[in-house]
Amino acid sequence: MRLDLIGLRTWLLATVVGWALLVCILAVAGLGKRVELLPDDPALVQRLPTLPAPAPERLGAFEKYSEIAAHPAFAEDRLPHPFFLSGNDGSGAASTVRLTGVLLTENFKMATLTLDPQDSVRVQLGGEAVKGWRLLALQPRSATIEGPGGTQTLELHVFNGQGGQPPTANAAARGAAGAVPPLPSPDAAATVQPPQPQPATPPTQQQPGGQAPPTVPPQRSDGAQEAPRPSDDQMRAIRERIEARRRQLQQQRQSGSTPGQTQ
Repeated sequence: MRLDLIGLRTWLLATVVGWALLVCILAVAGLGKRVELLPDDPALVQRLPTLPAPAPERLGAFEKYSEIAAHPAFAEDRLPHPFFLSGNDGSGAASTVRLTGVLLTENFKMATLTLDPQDSVRVQLGGEAVKGWRLLALQPRSATIEGPGGTQTLELHVFNGQGGQPPTANAAARGAAGAVPPLPSPDAAATVQPPQPQPATPPTQQQPGGQAPPTVPPQRSDGAQEAPRPSDDQMRAIRERIEARRRQLQQQRQSGSTPGQTQ
C-alpha cells in the first residue's frame, strides 16, 4: 500500500490514537503522583491592616433630647402629633362617621356607620374590620368602634325632622283632599245655632194644556246640581223586575238547570 494513497482523515485519526497511547503510557508510569505543596515563604506573607482607635460615643442619654421630642421640627405648630401609618391623621374620618343604625338580636349584633352621604358600612360585633372600622361594643343607643382615629363611642343619630326633600305637589294635594275635618268640641257644638227654617216653596202652577212645569233639580250647598231622584212608578217597575228575576231563578233551581240556561 502506498503512502500517497492515504487520505487526510486517516492521518488525523492516526495522530489522535498516537496521543491517546502516549497519555496512557505516562499515566501508567506515574504521571501526576508527585504533586506537593511548596514550603511556606515568610517573604510572601502580607501584614494585616491596622484598625484605627474607636471613636468616642457621640450620642448621649435620651433625656438630653427630650426637648426635641416635645417640640418636633417638622410640625408647623412645633407640638407633638400622633403618627399614622395609613398616611392620614384620621381626624377627617373620625369627625364624619356617624352611627345611623343598630340591629340587636340574641345571636346577631350589627351597627350601620355612615362615613359620608354616599358611603356607609355595616360592621358586626366580633367580626372582621370593614374599611378599617371594627365594632367593639354595641348598645341600643350607642356603639363603641375602633377605626383610623382610634377608639370612640358614637351615639345613635336620630332624625330630627330637619333636612330632606319637601313632598311633591301631587302628594300635598292628595293629603289635603283626603284630610278629615276635626270633630267639633262639646263646647263648640253647644254654641252652634240651630238651622234656620227654609221658606216653603209655592205650589207648582199647572201650565195650559195639562202639562206640569219641568222640575228643577235642587241645588247643593257647593253650587252643583243633585241628580234627580227616581219617581214612584220607576221604583215600582224596578221592584217588579227584581221579583220576576227571583221567581225565574227559583223555577230554574227546582227544574235542575243552572241559572243562565234556557230549557
